[in-house]
Amino acid sequence: MRKIFRMLILAVFTLFAISVFAELKVNLQSDTVVIGGKLPITVEVTGKDGKPAQYTLKAKLNLGGFDKPEVLTKGLTGNGKVVLNYLAPKRAGEIKITFTAETTDKSIFTQEVSIKVTEKDESEFSEQLKAQIDSFRGSVAIKKSNKTTWESITKNMVIQEGDEILTLEKSYVVVKFPDGSMTKITENTQVLFEKLRVSKEGKILVSIVIQKGGTYNIVQKMMAGSSFEVKAGSVTAGVRGTEFGVEIINDKPVIKVWSGEVFAFFGNDFVLPITAGQTLIYQLGTELVQDISQLFDSTTLEPLKEIMPEIEKLFEETPEEPEEEKPSRTGEIQQPQSQPEPQPKAYIPPLGVETAIKNNQKYIVYSISPEFTIGPITLGIGLTAYATEVGGTLYYGIPSENPSTDIINMITINHVALNLGNFYLRYGNMPPISLGMGFSVRDYFKPYAKSFDIKIAFGSFALFLHIPYELTKLWMPEIVQSDSVFAGEMEVKSAVLGMDLGIAALYDTDVTNENTKPTVDDTPINLSLSAFLRYPLLNNFYFGLEFGSQWLADMSKFGIGAFGGLSGKIGIADIIVGGYGTWNGFRPFHFGRIYTIQKSKNELPTLDNVQTSFGFLAGLNFYHDIATGRFYIYGNFSGDMDALGEFRITIPQIGAVAGLFIYGYYFDQTPFSNGEFFDSDTISFLRITYPIMERNLVAGIVYNWDGTKWVQSVYIGSEISW
Repeated sequence: MRKIFRMLILAVFTLFAISVFAELKVNLQSDTVVIGGKLPITVEVTGKDGKPAQYTLKAKLNLGGFDKPEVLTKGLTGNGKVVLNYLAPKRAGEIKITFTAETTDKSIFTQEVSIKVTEKDESEFSEQLKAQIDSFRGSVAIKKSNKTTWESITKNMVIQEGDEILTLEKSYVVVKFPDGSMTKITENTQVLFEKLRVSKEGKILVSIVIQKGGTYNIVQKMMAGSSFEVKAGSVTAGVRGTEFGVEIINDKPVIKVWSGEVFAFFGNDFVLPITAGQTLIYQLGTELVQDISQLFDSTTLEPLKEIMPEIEKLFEETPEEPEEEKPSRTGEIQQPQSQPEPQPKAYIPPLGVETAIKNNQKYIVYSISPEFTIGPITLGIGLTAYATEVGGTLYYGIPSENPSTDIINMITINHVALNLGNFYLRYGNMPPISLGMGFSVRDYFKPYAKSFDIKIAFGSFALFLHIPYELTKLWMPEIVQSDSVFAGEMEVKSAVLGMDLGIAALYDTDVTNENTKPTVDDTPINLSLSAFLRYPLLNNFYFGLEFGSQWLADMSKFGIGAFGGLSGKIGIADIIVGGYGTWNGFRPFHFGRIYTIQKSKNELPTLDNVQTSFGFLAGLNFYHDIATGRFYIYGNFSGDMDALGEFRITIPQIGAVAGLFIYGYYFDQTPFSNGEFFDSDTISFLRITYPIMERNLVAGIVYNWDGTKWVQSVYIGSEISW
């Protein structure tokens, strides 16, 4: 017991002696630092004799980094005094740093300091910095900040904030800044000049975002307070004056430093320095880490083995060897060459590079989809891949919330049809759906969704079912619901006094109050029920009646409506004309072509407050080898009308001109308002394309109406699926 007591006394005395005769001092040059800045910190350890002591220093922090990162891992060896530079993160906040020093005699000292990181005031950068094209080679395009289309660049063209540059294979462009700094945008690269500003004193603020590919940069020594950054994924390279490169290789940001020093910012939280002769690879790509130890585990720092590429020269031109001409002998009679027999034209399957939107997510879809017909079966097996951005990670199969990187899922079932006469099964892109005479459900359609559609006919009985499911992966098989709307129709021919009798239903399983316009009662319509009678006047021409009801999702209210009119085919046109009445807020043609658009924008109308309303519908579909389309106008007799139109015109090849495809769409809830055909609520676009591989692959221009003007963009894809 006495021995234990003596040991406790000795330990207390030792700690007291250390506290009196040994000391750890941490001095901050300031207790504040701006975002992305540096703050010198002096750390000094003295021994019991008051003289500098040898020690190993370690630090822990919640944000930021140090110019000597080993202090955060194995520790930094020092003797007496050492100066560290704290590297501030890219977000403001209170930073806690704990320093621990262990001396050679195993004495341990700890001290905590606080630093406040403040926002960077960029208001002084009030003027636009104008860079310019110094040189370029190959295929290089630019998209100006105020435009939506790409155009070719020219030498000395001015680059401004918000501009984007795109280079293709074996192409590059050199951008020169007013201070002499230069950025070389390498082949197969797309960059955004996010910030290009300058202060009245000459400080510059440059931020370049690499969306794919890479850049090489020579940055001149800048005035204090300036900033030059290049972003790749979740990593930002910040410099003051250096030669460095930033690339995205296999979805991983890579930073190479040939001279000077680069600070790599990981998201807004942590910072690592990269010195000359080093290459940093961030293994997590666009993912962010939660703590500094995870960051060290996710980064690789390697010696830089390559030399800095010349800014004006990236790859050597391989000269083409001229084809040798064989001299003919004097007097030799040249024999006529036999003409090769014409070869049969190769079958080119439908190809596509299209932008698709599913569940409010945009995808770039690449596909090749040949079809085969064997007896009653038509089968379309394709190769499909997609990405969420140009140059982004490539996934295989149909766009899905659970993307697959397994290449076997590139094989997709694009289309299957089985026709046995009285039984017809179809799987493929969803067709427009109309039920009854189209009074409540007319041309309902969801873009880029596949579905199973079944038709069964026995004698006078016919049944139609629409089941919205699609096969997104073959391995492991994944069948997902492609849409929330189910539909069906049953019809009996000549059931009542020679008239066809039918019933139809449509049910939306996933529509909520959030999808509707904010009204007194914003409960959505999710169910349509209808019954119809059709009497054949001529072959394929009918007089018909439809009675319908629409129900709110909570079943608290329903509206009813009735339609009577003529419909059928006359020549190349399929026409419909008639009148209707509605009661208790029934909405004619509610489930139509734009239902999914209104739903995605949370602009679905619900049952009207108008108790009784009368109106009309007139329209036609037309079909011809050159032109196909539809146009409808409908509304009440008070002037509240909707207009919908859609057409495609095929101009055949004439001489050397390959032909054109023209496709247009129009919808307006206030047509001809104030004498204007296009106004703020018009949804319309016009696409003009020319064939590259017939209808399989086309390219052209799309004009989209944005409510006030036409906006031009580029289209590459297929005209097969219209």
